[in-house]
Amino acid sequence: MQGDGLYRVLLALPGAAGFFFAANSGRVGVAATGLGLIWLITGTGGAFAVAGLVVGAFAAAEALIGPQVARLIDRWGQTRVLPWVLTVHAAAVVATVAAVLTGSPVAVLVLAGAVAGASTPQLGALSTARWAALLGDRRGWLPRAFALESLANAVAFLLGPVLVSVAATTGSAWAGTAGAVVVVVGGGSALALQSRTAPPVVTPTTGPRPGGCQRSEHAAGHGLRSARFAVLVTLTGVLGLHFGAVTLSMTAWATEQGSAAMATGLIGVSSAAGLVGAWAYGLRHWQAPPVVQLCCAAAVMVLGCAGAAAVSGLDDHDAPLVPRLIVLGACIALTSLVVPVVIVQLTVLTEAGLARAVLTQALTWANSASAAGSAAAGALAGILIDTTGARGGFALLTTVNTCLLLLALTSRRRLS
Repeated sequence: MQGDGLYRVLLALPGAAGFFFAANSGRVGVAATGLGLIWLITGTGGAFAVAGLVVGAFAAAEALIGPQVARLIDRWGQTRVLPWVLTVHAAAVVATVAAVLTGSPVAVLVLAGAVAGASTPQLGALSTARWAALLGDRRGWLPRAFALESLANAVAFLLGPVLVSVAATTGSAWAGTAGAVVVVVGGGSALALQSRTAPPVVTPTTGPRPGGCQRSEHAAGHGLRSARFAVLVTLTGVLGLHFGAVTLSMTAWATEQGSAAMATGLIGVSSAAGLVGAWAYGLRHWQAPPVVQLCCAAAVMVLGCAGAAAVSGLDDHDAPLVPRLIVLGACIALTSLVVPVVIVQLTVLTEAGLARAVLTQALTWANSASAAGSAAAGALAGILIDTTGARGGFALLTTVNTCLLLLALTSRRRLS
């Protein structure tokens, strides 16, 4: 069906546009909150070390407590739990702003930041769960819906930091944080009001699966403690390692060439390629099984990162700067182009392998694994770059994506 290849067909489904735009407008605020806290603290005379502690507590609490909040949502439903989550989040962010402006002790700032992180609504997971419920038996449409989610997420993480930086630097230091929380609460509230598309609450023991069959939450391969889900979370964590190392590596290479401004161009190329990849992927129906698509995309990522590692090891004696920059940008673009395919297929495999009663939790655990991987890779890449230069960062990326490919290949039977 050629018409189904257009995103507007998905958004034309009853209620789809409403929950999609509500969730993803709020996601812009989520993407801006961490940076907003940094601008808030440093803009009022606080040290970067304090800002790092607060944002670190925010991120750690979001990663650890987020799945527990998702568990409540799976148990009681989005429309009942989300308003409470938004209320706590807004109060915690306001308390953080007040603590900063009144010069409260660092411990108070860290505690307030942790509560704000723990109560951050996982709007991406909630929107994905709604797609799964809305599409039902039309499972061939899920990859396209998840590609749309990937595209929206990339846009949010491009817009959010830019908007919060503009607000914080052109107005008061607290303006960025205030704007972020308003957007989060506004988008989240609009989502909570749309009860028609909210996934139905199912019991922890049984839940409807596509096709009308019933699955036990603890059936083999369909529970959060299954080996299959452990593999999927590990794969997502490994992908997070890629996210954590790639920006540092690009920035380090540009700095080595004596032009830190080139980092902006490389990061822009990477972001644009990711947006194009997510958009283009959803325009057609792919016949290959999800695991095959996952392995192929991971192989392309290995190829792109290996090429980048090779180029990053060259200097002016080996080749002029401009050709090296062009080749490096092409390798980065190739890698970023297929990253959305990996994200989409991991989401497809997660949705297909988990009981509906734990789907929001599963998606949130995947987000937490990605965040943990990103943080770990940032620290490791920083050490390697300080020791061996940018080529160490790109070598790490090659190794990480090789591990992603090997794990996907060795687990293909379990995942299938």
